[in-house]
Amino acid sequence: MSEAAAVQQDGAGRPIRGAIFDLGGVMTYSVFGRPRDVDPELLAMAAFFLQELHEVYALPTGAHDLHRLETGRLSEADFFTRLCERYAAAGHRRLDPEEVRRTVFSRKLTACAAMVDAVRQVKAAGYRTALLTNNAREWESAWRSLVPVDELFDTVIDSSVVGLRKPDPEIYRLTCERLGLDAEECFFVDDLECNIDAAAQLGMKTLLCVGPEQAADEVARRLLGRSVAIEDDR
Repeated sequence: MSEAAAVQQDGAGRPIRGAIFDLGGVMTYSVFGRPRDVDPELLAMAAFFLQELHEVYALPTGAHDLHRLETGRLSEADFFTRLCERYAAAGHRRLDPEEVRRTVFSRKLTACAAMVDAVRQVKAAGYRTALLTNNAREWESAWRSLVPVDELFDTVIDSSVVGLRKPDPEIYRLTCERLGLDAEECFFVDDLECNIDAAAQLGMKTLLCVGPEQAADEVARRLLGRSVAIEDDR
């Protein structure tokens, strides 16, 4: 730990020694977007999917297919097949699961260069770094190709690998354990309030990301005392 990093702290309390980052919506731009020129029925299905997410995402654990997908107990193919079955059971036209998958994830996942740069500088300053992501087993090769994961992070906690998901407190505890730090020594960045709230309850300092470029600048300001904002080159 460098002297500069060792003395940095976010308000009162113990010095921050580690920084934990979400993937989608933090290291990358949001994967969700409104597709153009799509069958209205597929748009209705996308709304159905998002409503389900809204209802169950904040539950730390559960038997919903989303929980099973993100803890590695359900494949992506089975997830979308079962989603289409629920949609049909609700009185709608039966849809092709692959078409639904493409509609739901219509926006290409793109890394945020500003956040990548911020994490690189945070790590270079001596902070321990972790990537903490809720994900599906099948998506790992895709997201690992977007950012230099092994360069940026000392440890990676993938929900589908460890069998836990945010906002379950146990996945935060596991992340801290792998960093060799206490929760009070960690700074956590995520784009969902339920995940931020769970981390804060454990004593972490937190930042709710409303946009990855703005969040990158705030991360640098808090941990490095300077700006690292760079121009969006999408």
